[in-house]
Amino acid sequence: MEERLGNNEDKMTRMERVATFLLRETTKLSEKCNDLESRMRRNNIRIHGIPEGAEKNDTVSFITQFIKSQIQIAAGRDLCIERAHRSLVNKPKDSTAPPRAIIVRFLDYKIKEQVIKQAWSQKICYEGRIIYFNQDYTTEVQKKRKQAREVIKQLKERNVKAQSPYPAQLKVFLDTGTKIFSTVEEAAPVLKEMGIKVKEDRMERIHHVMAQKAKGTRHGGKKGQSE
Repeated sequence: MEERLGNNEDKMTRMERVATFLLRETTKLSEKCNDLESRMRRNNIRIHGIPEGAEKNDTVSFITQFIKSQIQIAAGRDLCIERAHRSLVNKPKDSTAPPRAIIVRFLDYKIKEQVIKQAWSQKICYEGRIIYFNQDYTTEVQKKRKQAREVIKQLKERNVKAQSPYPAQLKVFLDTGTKIFSTVEEAAPVLKEMGIKVKEDRMERIHHVMAQKAKGTRHGGKKGQSE
């Protein structure tokens, strides 16, 4: 029995090491894919609030005219819009539902940055509706930023100033000083003290725990080697 228990313990240790390695590699690949997708989207912007069908059959021409009429840019400058289309989700059946965002891709990154920065500095409307311009983030980043926005809203209700720097960090301005967390999950202990409960992503938690364990293993291994 002692031999069998010993073998099982060795087997479990090997399995933990394999699981740690696979999760670490999966995290690396996931981060790399996210980074590549983000780079592919860096010339894009999302425009929210324009009613469905307003663009008719030519979204590029509609958006070009809309931007030129609403945003103060150099007169006669070519916007170099490569393509524009509604986001690839089902068209809302309810007329009261928010319209799908319009995704616009520019050939020139500098023009895209000029347009979005100018749009953020002024109020833009279309047929009485307020129109919002935003970066075209990946689905994963959008999910994390949404979570950060919900936390920031709760912090503001407690008169605590907070921001969400890119991609989805949480920057909290406390009386004891400013704290920056790479993710909302990382800020969970501090938020809990304020009465804010963070909805934990199970996979995110597993990756975090395994990453910490792998980090400890690496440091322990280095220490053993130096001794």
